[in-house]
Amino acid sequence: MDLTTRVLLGATALAVLGYISFVYGSCMGDPDCHVRTCGRHLCGVVYDHRPAL
Repeated sequence: MDLTTRVLLGATALAVLGYISFVYGSCMGDPDCHVRTCGRHLCGVVYDHRPAL
């Protein structure tokens, strides 16, 4: 691989990891947010906006 390909692959990997850490990291701080699982895998983020009692 040449240098340009390595740089582009590295930038793509950083962008994907940054996006995942932003979505799941911000979810952990929100009490209405829950991580949904499908078997052993993470499927996504679910927001549960129930009114406070």
